[in-house]
Amino acid sequence: MADMLRHGPDDEPSRWTSPLALAAAGIVLVALVLLVRVLTGRPSVHHPASQPSVAAVTPPGEVPPPPFGVTANSVHGPKEPTRFSGTVTGSGSGSGSGQLLLTGPRPGWLSIATDRFQPVAGLPQWQAGYGFTRVPGGWAVQQYSPPQASCQKCDAPPAVYFVADAGIRRSARAAVLGAAYAAAAAANAGDLWLTGYLPEADIGASSGTAQEVTQTGQGIGAPLQLPTGYVIDRAVKGGLLLAPYAPPANPVRDELWDPRTGQVIGTFANVIAASAEQIAWSPCPGRCPLKILTLLGHKTLSVNTALTIPLARGMWADSGTFSASGRLLALQVSTAVQRDGSAAATRLEVIDTATGQVTSLPGTTLSSQIGVSFGWQPGTGSLVAAIAQPSGFAQIAIWRPGYADPLVRAVRLPSQTAPVLGDHT
Repeated sequence: MADMLRHGPDDEPSRWTSPLALAAAGIVLVALVLLVRVLTGRPSVHHPASQPSVAAVTPPGEVPPPPFGVTANSVHGPKEPTRFSGTVTGSGSGSGSGQLLLTGPRPGWLSIATDRFQPVAGLPQWQAGYGFTRVPGGWAVQQYSPPQASCQKCDAPPAVYFVADAGIRRSARAAVLGAAYAAAAAANAGDLWLTGYLPEADIGASSGTAQEVTQTGQGIGAPLQLPTGYVIDRAVKGGLLLAPYAPPANPVRDELWDPRTGQVIGTFANVIAASAEQIAWSPCPGRCPLKILTLLGHKTLSVNTALTIPLARGMWADSGTFSASGRLLALQVSTAVQRDGSAAATRLEVIDTATGQVTSLPGTTLSSQIGVSFGWQPGTGSLVAAIAQPSGFAQIAIWRPGYADPLVRAVRLPSQTAPVLGDHT
């Protein structure tokens, strides 16, 4: 398996979305860490061209979002709030407990309650920073290097590390899984997929070789040849959700591919979020309802069974992430749409996938120029959102079902770090 995954570009293109900000290192470092988010995820969640998401990695061919934490005034309409509002908590409050994973040259865990920072052991310092991809039980991590379109110019592919969620093995060292072009979540708990390419391959016009592995790097089953020009967004029940490496134009269409037969069994335009059992997509942003499909393994796929979620007229979902149980879907939606079709503001909403009920989170309406990252905190059922600021502080909002308002706390980030939230950073 190690030989199969040996060749490939230094890192993956996007969604992710993924947006980063550096606290005390100035605008140059803000832009640098943004590149980690923009260029190290895969093109797995796609957004309408008029308003790319600031909480996901930008797919190839799309305009990248503004730097994470940069609070420039919106050019569309009035200035919006620059921070979360809600119930402010102080140090020592139970609501402020938990660990926040940070990326940068030296990733680590930050205690929300005490601001104490603990670097992740086993990840060497890397000035360009690291990219993170959500996998069962933790994160696949790779050093950021400028991407290459062709392996003819590539150095050796970067190492892929596994970092467990806080509370599981937070004190353990990052485990090296191998070296590969890209890493993606598997449908089976505890596994992930690694993808490699032959030397001198043109990634956009080549077929990658994918191998499912455990969190210790042990291969599972035989390697697969992916369809030409596609990369793995993530594995789902019934197959692999694939995204085009170089999307030709909007809408971007992901394909649900059955590796047993080599057949495409479903196509989804503008995928917003995906888990092992669900796919959320927006067929025509701003005009059509959001769709959420629950997958039933290798049974016949019928998108007619998808849950329909009407959004307010003119609004669209930029990005999203499912909770661990799949019961809740957190979304960043664009609102305050202007005459030119752009959005002046965004806000966070949570959808109950069982009932279709939509909850708008108070205090999360912000200028569309402000980068917001968000994700579900493992083991707590809480949704955590963050705004990193050039001052070195970050606004952290914590919400869970039953809360009237998010609980908000300001934390000081270590130099050159930014929060890791969502599915790709």
